[in-house]
Amino acid sequence: MFVGCMWVCASLQSCDGSEYTLQGPAGGDDITGLSADPAHYQLLSELGRGFNNLSQVSMARHNPTGQLVAVKQTNLDECTEEELLQLMNEVLLSRLFRHPNLLTSRLVFSSCCQLWVLTPLMAYGSADTLLRTYFPDGMSESLIAYLLYGVLKALEYLHRMGYVHRSAGDRQRYKRNEGKSLKI
Repeated sequence: MFVGCMWVCASLQSCDGSEYTLQGPAGGDDITGLSADPAHYQLLSELGRGFNNLSQVSMARHNPTGQLVAVKQTNLDECTEEELLQLMNEVLLSRLFRHPNLLTSRLVFSSCCQLWVLTPLMAYGSADTLLRTYFPDGMSESLIAYLLYGVLKALEYLHRMGYVHRSAGDRQRYKRNEGKSLKI
């Protein structure tokens, strides 16, 4: 699968072979000032797995600034060609969407055959984690309505843009600690 890795890694390298990054515009979840050097990040704890279990999602600290972020690392050597295409589309589409209820990548870079995708850290984690940790006996109807409203607004935006989210389960909904944004 080395050929596939070269194909995706090449899309993140300039003609002279130097690596570059994709950074989104500054926004409410601004992590655009962070560096694209893996040595600048300390992986603190695994938050979960993603992308057909090929990616590890971790909480990390950007050492120069101390800012906490979520890092999704994918070993491109383990991906099939179909998975590489799907991953590339997911990364590119994520960078195009701008909606307060969508968690979008703000910094993407490669290191060897590892693809790093950085997103703001959602302090309460997924809705599944929120439910198990803070509401073991269940949520109130009004809280469920609030959470679902955010999901529906994000899905409405995606559908207006002509896209369908491949998974809107409870593990794909995230809550910030400010209590004002739910993201899928």
